[in-house]
Amino acid sequence: MTIIELIQDASAAWDRQPPATETMVAKLASESGYNLPEDYLTFLRQTNGGEGELGVQPGWFQIWNAEDVIEFGVGYEVPKYAPGFFAFGSNGGGEILAFDTRNGTPWTIVALPCIGLEPDEAMTVASSFNEFVAQMGRVYQE
Repeated sequence: MTIIELIQDASAAWDRQPPATETMVAKLASESGYNLPEDYLTFLRQTNGGEGELGVQPGWFQIWNAEDVIEFGVGYEVPKYAPGFFAFGSNGGGEILAFDTRNGTPWTIVALPCIGLEPDEAMTVASSFNEFVAQMGRVYQE
C-alpha cells in the first residue's frame, strides 16, 4: 500500500490531525539537516501528526506535528547525545521515536529511551516509515 492509502485506511483506528501546510513541511525539511524520507513528508502533508495504538513495540505512538519536530528533538538533546538519529515522535511514556540515519536508506524507525539517549539501546520498531505507518492503529499483541 502507498503511504496515502495507509493513512486513509479506515480499519486503522488512530487520531489523525489536519494536514500540515506546504510551508511547514518545507521549513522542517530545510531545517532538519537531513534528506527526510518522502513518505514521512507526504504523511505530514496528509496528517500533521497523530496518536494511537501501534501494532509493534512500544505499543503506542505520538507523531509530532511539523512545526514542533525540530524544537522537540533539540529539547530532548537528540543531536547532542544520539547523533545520526532524527526524532519525530514518542511513545508517550519515556521513549523517543526516531529515524536511524546511520545505515543508509530506507532509514529504520527506532525507539530510544529519553533518559540517556543511548544509541546502543535503540530498539528497532520498523524497517521503514511506510512499515511503521502500516502498524499505526493496530493493537500490539505479545
